[in-house]
Amino acid sequence: PGFEGAFLMLSAPQIGARHSRRLIGTAKVRREQWESGIVLPDEIGVSPSPSERFPSISVPYGSLVCEKLDNLLAAGRHIACDAASHTFMREIPQCWMTGHAAGVAAAMAANRNVAPRELPVKELQRELQKQGAYVRTSADEAVTAQHAPTRVPEPA
Repeated sequence: PGFEGAFLMLSAPQIGARHSRRLIGTAKVRREQWESGIVLPDEIGVSPSPSERFPSISVPYGSLVCEKLDNLLAAGRHIACDAASHTFMREIPQCWMTGHAAGVAAAMAANRNVAPRELPVKELQRELQKQGAYVRTSADEAVTAQHAPTRVPEPA
């Protein structure tokens, strides 16, 4: 009695819910890639690994790009990733990294009057590097930067 008009508000932050909605992107950060150290061809940044046992994690541009809806980019904890990878991809440094990449990609796409999915990734990578982002474009670059050994996937 007395709470007939009551309603719940902001329950997730109060109970400590840590997972959130995630984009269905054209690519995904996946648990399977943690151990490989692969430098993805559309890398827009590098996440520190979730553990000392793993190398740094390559974050693909496709994890920011919506699979079906044009002109939508996600950043921060909403990028396309599996539940295991979400545990560290929602942290502040990863949110800064993906936010930077999404902002640069959105500006470049708008300036060129193209959808973000049509943006040449190599040009986005160059612009991010020019702005000081750490983006590897080859396994050699990753090794030179003194990160864990990496392998570039063989062309399919």
